[in-house]
Amino acid sequence: MKHESIVVVYDSCQAVAEEIADKLGAETVSVQSLNIRQIENSQSLVLAVEFQADGPLSPHWQYACQMFRETSLRGKNVAMMVALGNSYDNGIYVEAFNRELRQNGAHIVGDRIYAGMSGWNLDNWVCAVSPNL
Repeated sequence: MKHESIVVVYDSCQAVAEEIADKLGAETVSVQSLNIRQIENSQSLVLAVEFQADGPLSPHWQYACQMFRETSLRGKNVAMMVALGNSYDNGIYVEAFNRELRQNGAHIVGDRIYAGMSGWNLDNWVCAVSPNL
């Protein structure tokens, strides 16, 4: 049974998003089809965020960020997996994105995980964030 109050939002990393959703009993939605109603109706969001190689959010995530600005995230728990294009070297963009989510009321839970970086472990990350979602 799916837990509709948790939504896993992804762009091109659908397989990983579906794995996270299966572990959490959550729904998945492509960032390209995400709408404000889905954001408003969710209790928690897991964002598999993608950044461009030079740092800024990918175009689809820039559009989603605009939706996050247009609706309150107050009371929503948000966990973030940095899916592509970013590394610890340009984490300033990740911090700016987190800061913007917090300013709109989101409660950021757990540590970010950088997919593909040495030592990343999706199972451990899901176990760490799941009690707070």
